Amino acid sequence: MKECDLYRLSQFRVKEFTAEPPLVNLLARPVFAGPDAAIEVIGETVNGFVNGQPSHPTGQLARFIERYRDKIVAAAKSYQAEKTQKIVFAGTWHHIDFDATPRFEGCLTHVIAEDQAVVSTIYNERIFEWDDEPNRAGYGVGKTLIGGLDKIAASLHLSAERAASEQRGQYKGTSGLGMVGGMIWSADRDGTMPILFSPVTAATEVGSEFEEDDEGFLAGQPIIGDGSLSAAIMSKFREIETDGGWFRGKDVDRASHRPRKLKLAEAAEALDVIGYWVQVRSCGRPTSSHFRFFGASTEWPHEVLERSDNIDEDDFLGNRYASDWIYEPTHEAPDQEVRLLLLGPLPPLSLAPL
Repeated sequence: MKECDLYRLSQFRVKEFTAEPPLVNLLARPVFAGPDAAIEVIGETVNGFVNGQPSHPTGQLARFIERYRDKIVAAAKSYQAEKTQKIVFAGTWHHIDFDATPRFEGCLTHVIAEDQAVVSTIYNERIFEWDDEPNRAGYGVGKTLIGGLDKIAASLHLSAERAASEQRGQYKGTSGLGMVGGMIWSADRDGTMPILFSPVTAATEVGSEFEEDDEGFLAGQPIIGDGSLSAAIMSKFREIETDGGWFRGKDVDRASHRPRKLKLAEAAEALDVIGYWVQVRSCGRPTSSHFRFFGASTEWPHEVLERSDNIDEDDFLGNRYASDWIYEPTHEAPDQEVRLLLLGPLPPLSLAPL
């Protein structure tokens, strides 16, 4: 394995691995979507890497490392031995929600000796407060195979693709983007020896045991770009620039088309918008507002939104369309209501480099 592959989770692969009896049970753990990210520790020096290259010296990852430097160094010291050269924590840079802070999600821990020998284990550190969250990206899958990695890799990738595609429909952020970006396979009884990462970028046809024919269904939402929020925004804007507008059987100009009323399900094809706001209120006052992308499943496809020419920006968050308040009680908030808003500003997003 090349040293650069230690810094790129998506490239991780132990080529010399062979599954032999009695060890044939392979386990896969879900991995958060996002670009490759790694934190390298050499003594007291901590460096960040994104997609295998050094991160920006004053960028998002650098500032993140500075906040957690002491904890990162302390965790690395637990692996230090006389001939240890460096420790590398490899994973992803996870950011799929506007209202959530970007963060490093560890997946693998590499201990590199002076002679360049590498010992890799599944990341099981307690550096960041979210490291204690169990199954936070989904649930694992198992596979029983025998043979070298070149022989079984295709089957592992397919199993991971199916599992991750299903889970993106269940584990997603408030933006609608899926959390699961792939699976890391391990191959020993306690699940700590990693052998292969299976990245998953597209929705997969997943067969259902309840179907009588062989047709499958698309589960979840495809990973967009590198799986990050910023990549999704750029991709969505490119789509509406190239895709013509369509509204009730007619071609329309997205930029100027402003019908008096339309359903939420129609807005994605008829307006120059990439998503919509969901505003929640309880006891007569708003409690939260979240922006969601079109493309994921929605609970309100037929809800009607009406255009307002004299909007109160504070009330509508600067949007041109709004639905009526929809009664959606919960156990915690029995009087809860939600409202859908369209055609307004996006939430703020950091433009600092990684």
